[in-house]
Amino acid sequence: MKDHVISTLRYARSDNEALLNEKAYILNYPAPPDVPKSNFVIDYYPEIEIHDLRAANLSYRENGLAIVKIPKTMSKEDFDDESKIEKVYLPEVHTCIRETLGVDEVYIFDYMIRRRDPDFLDQTKLNENAPQPALSAHIDYTTDEIQGRLEKYFKDKAEEFGKRWFQIINVWKPLTGPLRDFPMAYCDAKSMNPKTDLMAVDEVFPTVANEVYQVLHNPNHKWYYVPDQLDTEVAIFAGYDSRQGQDLAVPHCSFDLGEASSGAPRQSIEVRAFIFYGDKSDEPLPPCRS
Repeated sequence: MKDHVISTLRYARSDNEALLNEKAYILNYPAPPDVPKSNFVIDYYPEIEIHDLRAANLSYRENGLAIVKIPKTMSKEDFDDESKIEKVYLPEVHTCIRETLGVDEVYIFDYMIRRRDPDFLDQTKLNENAPQPALSAHIDYTTDEIQGRLEKYFKDKAEEFGKRWFQIINVWKPLTGPLRDFPMAYCDAKSMNPKTDLMAVDEVFPTVANEVYQVLHNPNHKWYYVPDQLDTEVAIFAGYDSRQGQDLAVPHCSFDLGEASSGAPRQSIEVRAFIFYGDKSDEPLPPCRS
């Protein structure tokens, strides 16, 4: 069996003339006809090898990626019920994070369900309130965004928590498996150069703006995915590390499997959390295998 697939990934480009005078932005709401939805280009980069993460023998501490088994205690339909997610699934994720990464404290601050619309590639037909798979390579948090999140969630203790060794992570899984429809691709953090490969972008919503990194193409990037990922497997990946900054951050995006695609449109859940390490957290972690 092949240890990789070849597909097209989408990267941002920083050569748009508008960026000489403006910060890059994306509007996530219906804008007036004379206002561009974005002031930069996201381009297609074909013939990219995306390797089997299970066989890669990567280390979370070095590469920012792990695959972990998780109990199946909820059906796909159960994820329609927010109370079940909060009472059953989030505690399971909390336990999974602590046991896998050896952290002292876990603070889950957000989760999102994505249900792929069959027409999601046609932006004119999309429901703005229904999150879809993100197709361009990105990292969810800039350094400034991290500081804002600390202040938002920890308030008067933000400075205290900000002095500790912490990370922001994402825990991702499909609601059914095996997944063969727009799976996630993850870039080995060690193959990405934060100084040259990242572009800060404002993602603007009706009531808030978040600063993220869109990723610029670099042929040195090494990409991985979880073939036929099951709903009993979660991918844990780093978005920021207070000791290493974006050196441990994992660019990620969804991608089209092409002729290998099958099954119903993807449904998935991602959970985002601050994690805080203690004094004995420098011990080695196992490779990222389920």
